[in-house]
Amino acid sequence: MKELLHTILAAIVAVTMLTACSSSAPNAAPAAETPVAPAAETPAASQPIAIIIPSADHGWMAGVAYFAQQKVKELGLSEGTGYKLLTSANVNEQANQIDEVLGTGVSAVVLLPHNDEVTVAANKITDQGIPLIVFDRKVPNYNAYVAGDNKGIGTETAKYLGEKLNGEGTIAVMNTPSVGSVSTERVDGFKEVMTAQYPNIKLIDVTSAGFTQEDGLKMATDMLVANEQLDAVFSIDDEPSLGILQAIHDAGRTDIKYITGGGGAQPWFTKIQSETGISLLTATYSPAMIGDAVQVANDIVSGKNPESETIITPTIVTKDNVGSFLDAGSPY
Repeated sequence: MKELLHTILAAIVAVTMLTACSSSAPNAAPAAETPVAPAAETPAASQPIAIIIPSADHGWMAGVAYFAQQKVKELGLSEGTGYKLLTSANVNEQANQIDEVLGTGVSAVVLLPHNDEVTVAANKITDQGIPLIVFDRKVPNYNAYVAGDNKGIGTETAKYLGEKLNGEGTIAVMNTPSVGSVSTERVDGFKEVMTAQYPNIKLIDVTSAGFTQEDGLKMATDMLVANEQLDAVFSIDDEPSLGILQAIHDAGRTDIKYITGGGGAQPWFTKIQSETGISLLTATYSPAMIGDAVQVANDIVSGKNPESETIITPTIVTKDNVGSFLDAGSPY
């Protein structure tokens, strides 16, 4: 009996020691302790890129939305999971959209600000460590900036016209105070080149109320009455150029050899291609540049390090090369 009791006690001790050894084994981890990453630690690349732009109140802005959609398709990004495109009618709505995407989570934001009043909302993006790519109009803090070259539109057009006119003649120069720095930069660039390189070309200032075709028609009608002889018109935007061309035809003027533009509007491209009486041209400031901003955002999310500022040089478009710029689907 005593021997049996000793045997039972020995078995109990052996089982206890075996259990203790098993629970202290270095590679044994209880399933309940498997770490689960919280939602806040989800990699940024798994969240969509937000593209936040003003509503299409004119052709160029409609083009921005169009070319943004073209770019995300090219990149293979799906709506909702790969990107979000939001448009707004005013600063307050745009600021609310920024708060909305920050709340739902995004990997990067491409922002075309209404104006600098959206700065406070935009700062929230960078404060949260989310890459901010600003397009066309700046706010103080950003990771990357993409825009066209407004001054370059003036300088490149001046070089073209100065050469075509052999440094002689008279050019009407369109000013549009209502659009602020866009007009100032384009006109200043034009005049700087003309003054320095073509001093024998006379420049006559004319003022347009805005960038619509109607604005261009009114400006040009008054301009033609006041000036009996002009060799060219330097227009700083494609849409008023359409009105300028109409006014010249309505007046039966044959002295004007060149009309310029700026932007890249499809109706003006069509006129460049078809017009026979006057040589038409433009310098690009295309809404398609939004695609470059989306590409920068995608590069950052993919771990690349693109340039912090990208300024896109304008291209002079004439009858010789306009065919490659025609896009029947573009709203601008």
